[in-house]
Amino acid sequence: MKFARTVLTSLLDYPKSISIVLFTVGCNFRCPYCHNPELVLAKVSIAEEEEIFGEIRKRNITNRVVITGGEPTVHDDLLKFVRRLKRNNYLVKLDTNGSNPRMVEDLLANGLLDYVALDIKSGIEKFPTVTGLSEESAKEMFKNVLETLRLLKRYSVPHEVRTTYVPGLLDERDIAEIKELVGDSTWYLQRFRPQKTLRPFTNVMNSNYEDLSKLASKFGAKAR
Repeated sequence: MKFARTVLTSLLDYPKSISIVLFTVGCNFRCPYCHNPELVLAKVSIAEEEEIFGEIRKRNITNRVVITGGEPTVHDDLLKFVRRLKRNNYLVKLDTNGSNPRMVEDLLANGLLDYVALDIKSGIEKFPTVTGLSEESAKEMFKNVLETLRLLKRYSVPHEVRTTYVPGLLDERDIAEIKELVGDSTWYLQRFRPQKTLRPFTNVMNSNYEDLSKLASKFGAKAR
């Protein structure tokens, strides 16, 4: 797998726990507001797998590992990597855009995931704009995202759905549409920060947390 050399210890990425955060390199989406453009565009120094495991072993204050990106499921050897983590008694959280439900199902069927965070970025109408994909690709990927959510519910794995609320890109109608897709899953609206994005947002300010909280409450979501 391709990992960035940056490995973090975090209080925020695994629910109610300290975790080790690993960043995979590469993504099949081109979301304009992405705050990890260097990972998406592979403009980072790559770490070997053994180097990553060395970093994990150093951080012996936790047995929780978060695999994020980029998009982890674009890597064919993700299952092998997670299996190795599980053999060493780590709990694993996966952050994913939901574009590869077959990979997610393989992980779930083998009991390799302890928590999943799934991004639902918009409804079908705005999915091409929000993901930076062609109309045809966006349509297929949107189906994949919904299939991934269905799998998470079917396997009853602890999970959450996340939507980054970008003022001017999404509006209340979009949030209402996503709510219908999310159903009873835990759902977070995330603040948008215009710094270091894949494409510049010169006329958009940070999401106001108070306004975001009100919007989230209106649609049964949580704000972060």
